[in-house]
Amino acid sequence: MNTNGLWLHWQTKTMNDLLTDADLCVKCGLCLPYCPTYTHTQNENESPRGRIALIQAWAGQKLEASDKLVGHIDNCLLCRSCERACPAAVPYGRLVDNFRSQVSHQRKSSLRVSLIKKVAHNQSARRFAQKTMRLYQTSPLQQTARLLGLPRLLRLQALDRLLPAWHGPMGLENLYTATTDKQGDVGLFVGCMGEWLDQETVRAAIAVLNAVGFDVHVPKQQVCCGALALHDGDQTTAAHLAEANASAFGGQKLDAVISIASGCGGQLRECQQRGFADKVIDISHFLSQFSSMLSGKLKPLPEKVCIHTPCSLKNVLRTEQSVSKLLGQIPEIALVPLPDTVQCCGSAGSYMLDHPQMAEALLSDVLESALQKRPETLVSSNIGCALHIAAGLRERGLRLEVLHPVVLIARQL
Repeated sequence: MNTNGLWLHWQTKTMNDLLTDADLCVKCGLCLPYCPTYTHTQNENESPRGRIALIQAWAGQKLEASDKLVGHIDNCLLCRSCERACPAAVPYGRLVDNFRSQVSHQRKSSLRVSLIKKVAHNQSARRFAQKTMRLYQTSPLQQTARLLGLPRLLRLQALDRLLPAWHGPMGLENLYTATTDKQGDVGLFVGCMGEWLDQETVRAAIAVLNAVGFDVHVPKQQVCCGALALHDGDQTTAAHLAEANASAFGGQKLDAVISIASGCGGQLRECQQRGFADKVIDISHFLSQFSSMLSGKLKPLPEKVCIHTPCSLKNVLRTEQSVSKLLGQIPEIALVPLPDTVQCCGSAGSYMLDHPQMAEALLSDVLESALQKRPETLVSSNIGCALHIAAGLRERGLRLEVLHPVVLIARQL
């Protein structure tokens, strides 16, 4: 078979795969109340079944991939709440990712997303970005730029608002040994942003894992989880990154690969690298299995703590109860989860950068529900959600600390 024949065969198979997945949807509409974009717009094209119908029509050659059609699919947060509610088990996330891959030539990443992907996927670019961020935040540049409105003029306001306070490089070691009787060995996935933007969580994860008896391996060769690439239609890059991570963690005999960001954990868990993906586990879920070892080591915390559950933890990993179980080991703590009616916070990876209006509307719903609880602290298991929520609180002039659950555990050790 020549090159043209191979391409045609691949294209036909891909279309058939899209149709096979889409045909599972019976259009019952049980997903509608769970969809954040449909809830806010009441537009059927902005619902799961509406988007599936559009993809179905395109794959069946009944509709062209117009900018309007692609736009409706791109407006999806991929929170995957519809998947959890679907009685027919439609693989909605895979369907949207495959569609975006097929129309990637029509989809142009914004400057914001292109910058984030460049930094996430390239270590040299990340080092340059860290130096630039240091100069920007430790000099009058940031304040001057904001006074002049430069972030808005350059369409980088959505990115600028997320920046946490500057911290110097961490300089992670390859191995951190257990501080009590050894239980085993785990790998720690810090991803492309953890060492830079979420240092306290990385340190806390290492400290708590050591405290329950695990040697923690932090491979230098680990890379981005690939979620940014996959959801932007770049399946090739996502596959390469998955392979690199499987190789990085494959050199040691590990009991588990611990993820501290549920978005990364969900991506790694669903990658096609067998023997690696099935070892990936969210840190709260992992530690909740050793709660008896923690309970006697934790100081009381007589405070009210609001639990925000990221969509990736609830709808992809499906281990959301482990956060309450873990934090419940802290004496005197008062846990107040957000009600089930609260939907996606609007972060959704790079979504908040390209869809700021919808992201802000969804964030407002989350903050309103959280603030009604009057907590002293809010915890979230995903770095993107935490940055988005913290930025929203700052913009409203509110002082409410946003932490990863494992940070709270580490502070009480």
